[in-house]
Amino acid sequence: MHDPSVYDVAVIGGGPAGAAAGTQLAKSGKKVIILEKEKFPRFCIGESLLPHGNDLLRTIGVWTKLEKSGFLQKFGAEFCTGDTNRLQRFWFKQNLGPSHEYSYQVDRSQFDQLLLNHARETGCHVSEETRVISLDQSNPSLMTLSCERPEEAGGPMKITSRWIIDASGRYAFSGSRLGLRRKSTQKKRRVAIYGHFEGVFRNSGKAAGHITIVRIPEGWFWLIPLAGNRTSVGLVIPSEFAGTSAERGVEKIFHEMVASTPEVNVRMRGAVGLQPLRVTGDYSWKFSSFATPRIILTGDAAGFVDPIFSSGIMLALKSALRASELILRAEAAHRSLRLWERIRYTCEVTGWMNHYARIIGAFYDRAGFEVFMNPSPLLQIPRSIARLVGGEANPGFLDRMRLNAFLLICRVQRFWSIAPSISWLR
Repeated sequence: MHDPSVYDVAVIGGGPAGAAAGTQLAKSGKKVIILEKEKFPRFCIGESLLPHGNDLLRTIGVWTKLEKSGFLQKFGAEFCTGDTNRLQRFWFKQNLGPSHEYSYQVDRSQFDQLLLNHARETGCHVSEETRVISLDQSNPSLMTLSCERPEEAGGPMKITSRWIIDASGRYAFSGSRLGLRRKSTQKKRRVAIYGHFEGVFRNSGKAAGHITIVRIPEGWFWLIPLAGNRTSVGLVIPSEFAGTSAERGVEKIFHEMVASTPEVNVRMRGAVGLQPLRVTGDYSWKFSSFATPRIILTGDAAGFVDPIFSSGIMLALKSALRASELILRAEAAHRSLRLWERIRYTCEVTGWMNHYARIIGAFYDRAGFEVFMNPSPLLQIPRSIARLVGGEANPGFLDRMRLNAFLLICRVQRFWSIAPSISWLR
């Protein structure tokens, strides 16, 4: 008799990476279970999509559903200084073409629910409120996951599977249990303080959907407009700054920084918080390897790049689709992943992350930000940066050369003012 607890693939986590991987595998006829520790819908931060991620959503077959969901269209992004003196806007259509003119600002509780429901409809078995607590690899070709569930959801259970895709996000289930080395991808540790608000000022016309990044001496704010009158607002500051201010409390730190930043203070003059503020710390990191012979790490479970350029969901989807490709290829040959496949996957996903990390480093550097905010048509560098902002994680040769030139100019700016200085950041 067939054991219903035996699956081809067990996916840990039902967020974008888990739902995308599960969808692709189920479409190919694999028996897939998605194990999600929470009950959807649930709150999640990271609401800004990128145009190049649209293609990935089309691949899994959910784009048409997304277009009908009432999310706010996003035609570009804007960066400004907290003193209101500098503003630089990027429009996707001008740099990516009509096929990538826009993406969306999404309420993650609805967006993630949409993707998870799509995975169900594709054929995935989904078990919510199911926390994976242990992994037994004594049989390397048929691993066992022990899970906790509330009694009303069925109580504890065990799942056996030939493959595991870890899409557990910051929970990072597999990486910690496999003893993978974890390292920071940025020089400084940072924390984010964030929440949803009503009544935040938003731009007019097509710029109403722009994400706004406000640079301040200590870090930066994000303001992401959502459908209706809600806006996601977050503050990113160094961990040591937050630590020395901890006695004041998270709410007080956040509102003091808003009050001392004219650009944000003006935009939030009539804002009302919809929930207590949340905190996420030390979020820029990655594991040393993203795959074993039968376990593949995807999305935030593999690593996370600083969210300045909103690359999180797109990188989660890209890694999930690549992981599903690797499993399907290995399954067709009745084997596990070869060493070179595991190394290549780790290098490829790391390359996508590093592509953003290099520019993010320039953003945090005062001189780099001065160059970023004063684009020159020289060498078409602004166009290449705009493609990065639009989600191009696989730049061509010319774009790579232009971005290298940009980073060189940023280094020169530290000693010789090529671009106008921004005294407010000094």
